[in-house]
Amino acid sequence: MSSLPKWINDAVENLLPSKFKDCAITKTISISDDLKQITFETDLSDVYFEPAYAVGFRINDRDFRNYSPFHFDKENGSFDILFHLHDTEAVGCDFMNQLSVGDSLKMIIPRGKRFFDHEAKVHFSIGDETSLGSSISIQEAAEKSSTSFVCLHEIEDPLCLEKLNLYGYYTSKNNWMAILNQVNEFLQEERKAIENKEVTFYLTGNGKTMSFLRRYLKEKGVHSTNIRSQAYWIEGKKGL
Repeated sequence: MSSLPKWINDAVENLLPSKFKDCAITKTISISDDLKQITFETDLSDVYFEPAYAVGFRINDRDFRNYSPFHFDKENGSFDILFHLHDTEAVGCDFMNQLSVGDSLKMIIPRGKRFFDHEAKVHFSIGDETSLGSSISIQEAAEKSSTSFVCLHEIEDPLCLEKLNLYGYYTSKNNWMAILNQVNEFLQEERKAIENKEVTFYLTGNGKTMSFLRRYLKEKGVHSTNIRSQAYWIEGKKGL
């Protein structure tokens, strides 16, 4: 999200109160050295949510950051977010790293494009550490619809996937050959379903990786309508 002058951000909060919710932090868990899971509570009874929607938090006077909630429970008014604390000097990471139980903050309510394909029989989520929240959200939606879920993540600590119950493919960071090998294995196993347009791919995380994989999947015969993509970060660009 772009940086804006303080007076504009203040005005938005004051003029559009229905777009914000006051949230309380009720639980924090350290998943790994650079992954922090936080549980928030607020009134969600009037909030619409789709898998992989984003919520926003104001991290300073000028900046907001987007995150993907999961375990979104409207009835009990709670949801979780995974924060990737990749750079302690980055303002977003520093802000989220300091949050603890009992803190309160204002949240921009969930919004975004419809990402989850309710018609698909197989859902394949591909990304990195920043994609874990959306992958869990897609997995939960797939389970509710009794459809299949598969995932592939670039990640340094694969043990965190087990902690999050995200069982699937994984590779080390920036290992393009390993990523393609895993994708090709899936393409071969699900060739018939892909030909029948029963598989939807969800590409999130690194914008460069996402663009490459989108082109690659199309070259391998995956129809463009079965590829959903959303960049969460791009090297050298601040605050997507």
